[in-house]
Amino acid sequence: MKYILKYWFNILSFVVVFLIIFFGFQSIQQSTLENQRESLENALRRGILECYALEGRYPDTLDYLIDEYHIIYDENLFDVKYEIIASNMMPSITIIEKE
Repeated sequence: MKYILKYWFNILSFVVVFLIIFFGFQSIQQSTLENQRESLENALRRGILECYALEGRYPDTLDYLIDEYHIIYDENLFDVKYEIIASNMMPSITIIEKE
């Protein structure tokens, strides 16, 4: 009887440790993804402002901004929506995480 009880205790302990590690990795992954999104948003805003400072205008398209100001991001992780409001206003940027 003691052997069976010890056996189940070991299995339960293993499952608990496994779950703690699993949820820890998920938390780290989510935090990393959020940091990447924030970094991408900052890079895009810096690129927009740099374009305005150097060229006197905001970038016409997202492709122009990415190509000319060398912004790199993982297109498999994020969708970037770039919307021009008016020629004299900073464009709107929306970053959406892909599932």
